[in-house]
Amino acid sequence: MTLDRPGQPDKPDKPGQPAMQPYGPTSEAQYRSALARTTPEVERVREGVWAIPLPLPRTGVVESTLCYALGDASGGVHLVDPGWDTDDNLARLETALTHAGFALHDIRSTVSTHAHPDHLGLGGRLQRERGVPLALHGSDHWAAGPPDRAHAEQALQRWGVPTEELEALRAVGQPGSSRPTFEPSVLLSDGDVLDIPGRRVRVIATPGHTAGSICLLDEGDALLFSGDHVLPIITPGLGLGGFGPEDDPIGAALDSYERMAAYDEVEVCPGHGYRFRGLAARAAELARRHRRRREEIAGLRREHPDASVWEIARRVSWTDGWGGLTPFLRRSALAQTELFLAHLERAGR
Repeated sequence: MTLDRPGQPDKPDKPGQPAMQPYGPTSEAQYRSALARTTPEVERVREGVWAIPLPLPRTGVVESTLCYALGDASGGVHLVDPGWDTDDNLARLETALTHAGFALHDIRSTVSTHAHPDHLGLGGRLQRERGVPLALHGSDHWAAGPPDRAHAEQALQRWGVPTEELEALRAVGQPGSSRPTFEPSVLLSDGDVLDIPGRRVRVIATPGHTAGSICLLDEGDALLFSGDHVLPIITPGLGLGGFGPEDDPIGAALDSYERMAAYDEVEVCPGHGYRFRGLAARAAELARRHRRRREEIAGLRREHPDASVWEIARRVSWTDGWGGLTPFLRRSALAQTELFLAHLERAGR
C-alpha cells in the first residue's frame, strides 16, 4: 500500500492528522491509535466479527493492516486481508483467534481486497503451510508470480530519474515487490458471494488502487470491508498493479468512488486507520482530491511541455514537499505523476 499525499493549500490527509472531516469514527480506540500512529488492540466489531491489527515493516506510511476475522455458521473462521507475512504476525493472529474462540486450524479461507503484501502475505503462507484457500479478484492475478525487475528498472529510466537518485529508488523496489509466490485458489468477479456459511458477503469491484481492487459487503451486518479503496485519513495511491498500458487507473478510480454512494448506510471497515461512517462523503472527498491533483499536473504540463516525469513530480505540491518524501513515497509520487499525465493525454489535454 502506498500513499499519495495531497499538498497545500488543501488540508493534508496524512497519518497523524485528522481528515478534513472526521467521517464519524465508530471505534474511538482505533481512531486514537491512527492519530498517534500506533497499532491498536484487537476489537470485536459485531457478533462473530473481529478486527485484528497486524503490524507492517516500517514504510513511513502506516503502522499496521486491519485484518478481519468472520466467524461462520459451522464453527469456522474466514480472514479478510491477512496481513504481512512475518512469524510475529502469525503469532499475533493465533493469539487473537484464540481470544475469539478459534484456532489456526479453524481458518476456512482467506480473501484479499487487493494483491499487495500487507493484505495477502499471511494468506499465501496459510495456503502453502495449511492448505487454506485464498481468494483474489481475477484482475489481480498478476501478483501470483515474482516481480518483474526489468519493468521496474525501465520505469526509472522512463521517468527521467537523475543518475545520482537511482540507487535510492532502486533500493525500495517496485510497489508490491516483496510479494510471495502463490496461486489463488479462487478468482473473484464483481457480484460474487463468498463461500462463508451463514453470511452473505458480496464482492464489489472497485478498480483504481489496483486493477483487481475490491470491497466486500457483509449484507447481514451492514459492514463494508474497503481494503485500500476508501480509507479515513489516507489518500491511497492509484494504479499500483495489474493495469495494462492501455488502461486508465485514474478514470477507473473516479468511477469506483462514485459507486460507493449506494452503500452510504454501512459501517466501513478499512484496511488501515479506523472504522467509520460517512462512506459517500469520504469517497467523494477522495475523488475531489484526485481531480485537484489532475488539474495541478495539467497546469504543470502546460508550463513545462517538454519536462520529464521526474521534473513534473518534483514540482507537485506534496504534503511534505518533494524533499520531505522518503524514497518509498518518492517512487510512489513518480508513478502517480506518470498515471495522471497519461490520463490527461487520453483526454486530449
